[in-house]
Parts: sequence; structure tokens; C-alpha cells
Amino acid sequence: MRFKISLQDNNIHKRLVACVAWNLAEEIYSCGEDHLLVCWHLEGGTAHSTIVTEFPNDFYPTDMQWNPHPTSVAKKSSLDVLLITTADGKYHLVNKNGRIEKSVNAHNGATTVGRWSNDGSALLTAGEDGLIKIWSRSGMLRSTLIKANLPILTSSWSPDCSTILYSQSANLILQSFNSNSNSHKWHAHDGLVLIVSWSKNNLILSGGEDCRYKVWDANNNQLLYSSGIGDYPVTAISWCSSGNYFAVGSFNTIKLCDKNGWLHSMEKVNTGSIYSIAWSNDSTQVAMACGNGKLLTGHIIDRRLEWDNYEATLIRRKVIEVKDVGNEIHEILEISDRVVHLEFGFDHLVVITPAQCHVYSVTNWNTPAIFNLKRSIISAVLLVEKHFLIVEFNTMSLYNYQGRLLGTPRWKGFTEEPLYTPCLSLSADTLVIRNQSNEKLLHIMEISYNKPIVESQSYSHLQGVMQVALSYISVKDRHAQLALIDVNKDLFLIAIRTTGFERVCKIAAMAQNIVWATDANVLAAMLTTNLSVWLCPNCVHYSDRKVIRRTRIDKESSEFGKQPSIVNVRNGMVMVRRGDGAIVATSFYNLFKNLYEHISNKRLKEALSICRIAQNEILWTCMAIMAIDNKELHAAEEAYAAIGRFDTVDYIKYIKNLPNTTERYAEMALLAGDLLAAEGILLQSSLIKEAIHINLEVYNWNRALELALRHKKQLEEVLNARAKYLRTINKNETNQSFLTHAENISMPQLTNKENEKKIYAKNDVE
Repeated sequence: MRFKISLQDNNIHKRLVACVAWNLAEEIYSCGEDHLLVCWHLEGGTAHSTIVTEFPNDFYPTDMQWNPHPTSVAKKSSLDVLLITTADGKYHLVNKNGRIEKSVNAHNGATTVGRWSNDGSALLTAGEDGLIKIWSRSGMLRSTLIKANLPILTSSWSPDCSTILYSQSANLILQSFNSNSNSHKWHAHDGLVLIVSWSKNNLILSGGEDCRYKVWDANNNQLLYSSGIGDYPVTAISWCSSGNYFAVGSFNTIKLCDKNGWLHSMEKVNTGSIYSIAWSNDSTQVAMACGNGKLLTGHIIDRRLEWDNYEATLIRRKVIEVKDVGNEIHEILEISDRVVHLEFGFDHLVVITPAQCHVYSVTNWNTPAIFNLKRSIISAVLLVEKHFLIVEFNTMSLYNYQGRLLGTPRWKGFTEEPLYTPCLSLSADTLVIRNQSNEKLLHIMEISYNKPIVESQSYSHLQGVMQVALSYISVKDRHAQLALIDVNKDLFLIAIRTTGFERVCKIAAMAQNIVWATDANVLAAMLTTNLSVWLCPNCVHYSDRKVIRRTRIDKESSEFGKQPSIVNVRNGMVMVRRGDGAIVATSFYNLFKNLYEHISNKRLKEALSICRIAQNEILWTCMAIMAIDNKELHAAEEAYAAIGRFDTVDYIKYIKNLPNTTERYAEMALLAGDLLAAEGILLQSSLIKEAIHINLEVYNWNRALELALRHKKQLEEVLNARAKYLRTINKNETNQSFLTHAENISMPQLTNKENEKKIYAKNDVE
């Protein structure tokens, strides 16, 4: 991926261009020391300039930004306000025609920074006097947030507009709007910090006089990446709107970098220092203000995506090249408009233009499905086997690959705030969304082909959720499995059903990112010390939690370098991107891939042969779990014997000897840890007594009592079993339900030791 750079040399600006701002997808505004405000209209990469206005001779701009107006395109015209700060300590609100609507004396000395909040409702200014002030959108002073001893050269809003980041000499400081919160200060560079930027992904980017740029984790101020020392100080940096990459500018140099810091490309230009960088809203184009009075524009090309044997590359703004590596055949796809987003997966290539979506199939590249979009600003596109999800600023639309709209998900508590794309996940039948205002709350939505999308349930985690991932492969009647990473970097696994959540199990700590395999029920996670792969994560619902650890394979992460991330998991391969951007393919679970295919295709003999030859405990454990899930008792018995679980072997023999088929299925469900399914099987066949006994076996006392009362059966037996249990653990009854019903059937109080002995003596005789 790289920039295709165009130099706009219409000789409009006669002196240094100090700042640049992007308004519409094809409209750029620049302002410089010649006091001119110029509008550039892009057409096919070429810009046509128009002088909007000429400001007074004492008007020297330092910073400039259009109101972001993110909520509604319909209201955009009323929010077209350009904020310009100047060297005389003022800031100005300018309309689209160049007329100054309001000028405010903000600082003593130059006003160095002027930034709109992300929701466009407020603005901040920072100056050489060491002050940061917060103003309303109409220009009224709200507060003086910061009073520092040194000039403030750069500042930025947090994504949720609750915190301000600013620099003091070589330090970076975070100041919350909460009056009870202390500021956080850390040493960031070896020289002055010249510029900062804060992404939607909560990453901080800084550049300084030490000729380095650095990426920081805003949650704990941890350094994630530090560049090598360049030839010149970093004078301009900016995140793209999506937060997936950023641009870095210095003297005669422009760099395109990944969000993890490594370099995509570096371009040398003859423009002097780059003082300002602005991205278009669709994250595909960039504009740069240069010291020689020129305007640079760049368009991202050479984006490359892979799926199986196919490789798709955006070679020009409107042209995609698709190669089939297997037979060396390639196709050229010419799109009607410039490409702003593309995703490749599940045998389909989804291409987004400013107005349309094109869906190509690998079996037919000539006739794509084409439909119109409501908006052109796309945050993410999520693909699964049957359908895909287009995510915009705060809305989502679900389509099938024929281009038909399946629904627009809505949930309780929906707001106009932006969606956090790392906390969105889609599977064949489930959609998970993190609440826009509550980081702990997840909304689970059920997707059905012929029914509207509705919120089925919600899950509230103990900590804030930072990433979620749904399994692509569903397991039996469980709709999906959900893996999540919280703010403590703990990894949790949850089995989702229509009736609720079975178990929430912590399976690892210090997790960096998670990815599910697209062709098997396999979860991969990059931890601090190793790459871990769980071959049978569906065993999380088993009562023995040690089973989940026995299905995990670890590989040392030293070969992946610092801050690696998993790209995808498929065909038995885990693709990992190193800290320097290189892709490393690692394969260490091929035997399980073959085992999974054999069991999926009901070839148990071949599956058992693999386990017998390999004699691997992890493989035998996976065989045991999948055999139980598929109700193959003979294979499960051999697998459990191979791993030394003889208690389970005896239980399987007991199940095999049960005369009633319904009871066998119920006991198999209980063996798999699925009490609800076991109980449901028995109740559906009117086996009330057996359903009560199953609950008693697992000490599910309240449910056993509920069934006994509802069906008016086995009540005395439930109470006796409860009393015997309490006597064994030497405890008195405290459950009011059991106390009440024991009195109602004229039983002695369960806390009376003498009467208890009589009851148990009677039971022994019977």
C-alpha cells in the first residue's frame, strides 16, 4: 500500500502554506502566509483551484479545521463552519464563502492550535501563553482547562471528547474534564514534541524534534512503537478517519504507516517542510500543506487482499487486478468510480465506491451485484459465508451477496454516537455490538434469513470490552461462541444460546488480539509471550474447566518480534504480521485440521486412525470432545481412555447400557455439560422424574424443586435429597423455599438433628 502523490502547482499561493483542511470528499481548503483562503476541487486526482477570499495583511494562520458534523448529512449545510487560528492570538469562525462570522481574542501571543471536538459541539484553542480554553460552537468561552508554564505547541481531543492531550516541552500530558481526576504526564521525546494526533482506536501518535514519531496506548500511556531517527524533525502527523493507518510529514518526506507504526511506504518530494496533513472522510485521500507554497494530494493505491488462491490489488483509483495464483489467470476489474473500501473473503470481493457497492463472486468476475449506498463514509465491512455487514458512522446495514438488504440492526439504548468497529462481530446467525456509551455492555442480535433482526439478549461484562470476535462455525444448537478481550487484557470465552449464556470462562491473560478460523472451530490469540491456538473452544461449557487448557497449543512469540498481530486463520495456517509489517505463516495444527474434516464428514474410522498414529494427548482430547458433541459414544470411550479419564469411561459405559433412547440422549447432553438440553430432552418426552433426578445429580436444587412443584411429583424425594446433602456437608438449611415446603408437607424441620436421623433411617429401610 502506498500513496500516489500529485503536486498541485497552480501557483495560487505565493508564500508558505501553513494549514489545510478537508471538507467534502473532493473539496480541500488551504490557507497560508499570503493571506489567501483557496478551495481545491479534485477531479480524477487533478485539483482545480479557486480563491475563496483574501484575509487582511495581519492574518497569519496557524491551524485550520472544518466542523466535523458527523451526525447527519442533511444538517451539514448549517454546520459548514471553518475554524482558523492565527498568530495574533485570535481564532476565527469562517463560513464557506470566506466571510468571517466571528473573531475572538483567545490568547496572549500566538494561538497555536484550534480543534473541533469529534461531535462538532465544542472547540479548543491552545496558545503560547500556556492556556487551553474550551469554547462552544458559537464561540462562547466555557472554561480554561489548562494553565501551563510553557507554550503549548500541540493538542488533541480524545475520541469520546472526555480528555485533552497536550504537550509541554518533551512531555505529553492527559487532562480529563472530570475535576476529580489527576493529569497523567510522561516523557515522550528527546526534544520538543511538535505535533500529536489521537485516533478513534484510542491510540496516540506524536512527533518531535528528535526526528522520531511514536505510537502510544492511550489507556496506560504505554509506548507501542518508536520509529528510527529520521533526517529531519517530524512537523506533521495525522490519523486517517478509520484509524487503520496514519501519515507522517517532515522536510521533503511523506510516510504512510500502519496503525502499529511500521512503514507502508515513503515518498520523497521537493516541497520543503510539510506543515499540515488532512485526510478525507473516507480515509483514501490526503492533502498536505507545504513550505514552498504548494499543495500535495495523495491517493492510496496498491492495497492488496488475499483469499485462498486469489489476490486482489487496487492498482489505480478505479482499477482492481485479481490474480488466481493457482492457474496464473488474472482479471482486470474497472469500477465506475474511485474505490474507497474493499474486502475479500468467503469467495466474494466487496468493493465500495462513494455511491455504490459492487459484489463480485470468484466464479463470475464479469457481472457483479451492484446497489446504491445511503452514505459514502464506511467504517468497516464484515464478511461471513452467507451475508455481509456494512458499518457506517453509527449505523449498520446487512446485505446478502446478491445485493438484497436483509435489515438494519437497532438495539435498546441506540444513540447517535459512533460505533467502535473492533467491538463489532458477525457470524452466520449472530451479531454482537458493544454499546456506544457503555463499554461493559454487549448487545447480542439474532440474524435469521426470513425474519427481522431483533436484539435477543444483552451481556454485561465486569470490565470494559476492547475487542470481540464471534466464531464463524456454529456448534450444534449453540448459535455461536464469543471471545472477548477486556481492558485488563484478559481473554474470555462465552457460549451463546437463544436461552442465554451458558458459561463465561477466562481462558488467558495479557491477550493482544484474537481471530477465529474461517473454516474450523478454532480460536487463535496473540498473547504477550506466545501465540496460542485453542483447537476445541466449544468445550468451555464442560463442567471440567481444565479441559479447555488441554486443547490449547502454544508457540513462542519471539520469532514474531514486538507487537505482532494475527491477520487470519485458515487452512491450518496462522498468518501473523510482525512488528515490522512482514507476514509470517505458521502451521502447527495440521493434524487437527484433518481430524476436524474427518469428523465433520462422519468418517470416524479415519479420525481415530489419526489419533492412534499421532498418540498426542491434545489430539485425543479434541477427539473426545467432538465425539461427545456428535453423540459417538464408542469413539468417545476410546478417546477418554487414551487420556486417562477412566471415570468418564465408566460414565459412558453406564450411558450405553441405558435401555431408554431418550435417557441416553439426555445423559450424553449432560456429559457434554449441557444441562438445559438434557432437561429439555426429558421434559419433551414427559420423563418428569428423570428430569428432576438429573438436576439432583448436579446439585441444581432450586430447579429440581421448581420441577417437582410444577408437576406435583417427587417433592418428598427432592426434600430428602437436599437434607442428606446438607447433613453430608454439615450445614443447616437456609433456603426459604425448602423450609416452607418442608413444613407444608408436615415434614420435620431440616435443622432438627434428631428428626433428620429419623428421616434418613426411614429412607434406608425403603
